[in-house]
This record gives sequence, C-alpha cells and structure tokens, in this order.
Amino acid sequence: MGFGNPSVWVGRCGVTSFAVILPAAGQSSRFGTRQKKPFVDLKGRAVWIRSLEAFVTRDDVAQALVVVAEADLEDFRDRFKANLPFLDVDVVVGGETRMDSVSNALKEIREEIDYVAVHDAARPLIADKWIDDVFSAAVEHGAAIPAVPISSTLKREGSDGTIEPPSPAIVSGRLRHHRSSVVTC
Repeated sequence: MGFGNPSVWVGRCGVTSFAVILPAAGQSSRFGTRQKKPFVDLKGRAVWIRSLEAFVTRDDVAQALVVVAEADLEDFRDRFKANLPFLDVDVVVGGETRMDSVSNALKEIREEIDYVAVHDAARPLIADKWIDDVFSAAVEHGAAIPAVPISSTLKREGSDGTIEPPSPAIVSGRLRHHRSSVVTC
C-alpha cells in the first residue's frame, strides 16, 4: 500500500486515502463445506487473500482490515501468520452480524483515512476497473457503490401466472413427446 496516485489528489497531505474492510466473519452456511469460503484455497492462495490483493496493490489504499469471527481467530492467525506481515493487513474480531463486524472494523480506521470501502472477503474476482470507477465516484460524490445491469436471471410472470424462463433453455429432442407434461414454474 502506498501513496502517489496522481488521479486522486484531493485529500489530506495531497492524496485521497482509502481503507478497505474485508468482512470474513460469516458462517458460509450455503457454501456446503466445513471450511469457510474466504479461507478456501484458490490456486495456491486463500480466497480472502486474493480479494485483498485487488486493493492493497493500489497507491490510494492506505489501510486494509480483515474481519474474522472470534471462533476462527486462533486458526486464522496460525494458518496465515506468514502472510499477515507481508500483506500489511489489520485483523479485527467480528461481531454477531455483518453490520457488527463492519462496525468493529470502522473503530480501527486510522484518523487520516478519507474513505472506507467494504468488500466481501469471499469475492476475489472484482475487476480493477470497477474499483477505479467506484473509488473515483466516491471522491466525486462522497459515496458510491458498484452497479451492473440486471442479468437475464429475472423471470417474467405472464398474465396467466406462468413464469417465463431465461433463454436459452435447452432440452433434448428426445423429450419432445413429453412436451405436454412440461410445467413451467
């Protein structure tokens, strides 16, 4: 983490600074494994580390915090103790809810930080352009969130109550004789 990105000259000491909070204290209940999603290995590095890397390589990120459930803290520190000094990340104990976890991290934000970004530790595939755009928009407007157009996963309900599935929907030609029994729901 460092300073010097000339595209964000506006804050204290001449440079706008960001802190990034990575909540990793959730239960990962939908993930379907004993290991929580942020701590799963993804091509040699934990998912939370890959999420963090998207931010700590930026000149405008001056502080990074990962929030870990109290029950996971000892294992987390044991497993990642070699990584933590090199990543320059603060480890914060999570709360009962995501809001509590983020609140705990906000208490640890350094005074000189201008903006705080919150990014899910289990979401490593964020594009650099999205980060650039949302950081720039936050500087311009005071706050920002990324947004993308709605995908075709929405379903349209017909006047007769049927639901229109997204396309393409593909069915084997061998099932043609069953078409009268197909129910759209």
